[in-house]
Amino acid sequence: MTNIVLCGQGAMGKVIEQEAQTYDGIHLAGFVSPRNGQYGEAFGKVDVVIDFSNPANLDFLIDYAARKNAALLICTTGYSEAEKEKIREAGRRIPVILSSNTSVGINVVRKMLKLIVNELNSFDIDIIERHHNKKKDSPSGTAKTLAEDIMKATGRDHVETHAMRAGTIPGEHTVIFSGNDEMIEIKHTAFSKKIFARGALEIALKLSRRPAGYYETEDMFEVDNMDSGRIINIA
Repeated sequence: MTNIVLCGQGAMGKVIEQEAQTYDGIHLAGFVSPRNGQYGEAFGKVDVVIDFSNPANLDFLIDYAARKNAALLICTTGYSEAEKEKIREAGRRIPVILSSNTSVGINVVRKMLKLIVNELNSFDIDIIERHHNKKKDSPSGTAKTLAEDIMKATGRDHVETHAMRAGTIPGEHTVIFSGNDEMIEIKHTAFSKKIFARGALEIALKLSRRPAGYYETEDMFEVDNMDSGRIINIA
């Protein structure tokens, strides 16, 4: 049984709480937060902490996970480069991931982009992301991650990103390659927050079994060759 603690009891925290009940191998041990200088209600052994809260909680999260000798999955976005470096340094003590998107689909898209982007480097590359009108950060953390993947693979210093906030759109990301007389689109659409909750739980299960280190979200996913085709598995 893997004991999970949540930091963040907002919309995503509530969805994770509901989805955790569908897993036989997961026990939701409680919730933690730095409010009023207290850690909150989490009892017994903690195997992994999942965070969907606020960048301001970073020091608290690292300290709590290290004291509990627990893995740390941070799903909050909006961190500065200095804060990201602090998260990477935490990997010296505990298994840790900073994930802008925990869905299987987006992580497959990331793998796809890395395979094809150099072949399309002569094309214009744009990212369009759409989210609900209550999302605060713009562009999204996922759009930034996709842009960083493309820049790292191609050596570009910029990828144009366009953001839209409207209605109740859970999340949509499209990478557009525009060439002479042709265009390629790679698109991922989220229809509910459940995909992020299930992805976070699956990643947390795997991360809790890894040794101390800083891992990328895609490290938890593998592409296997099968007679029936290529399938994606959680590593």
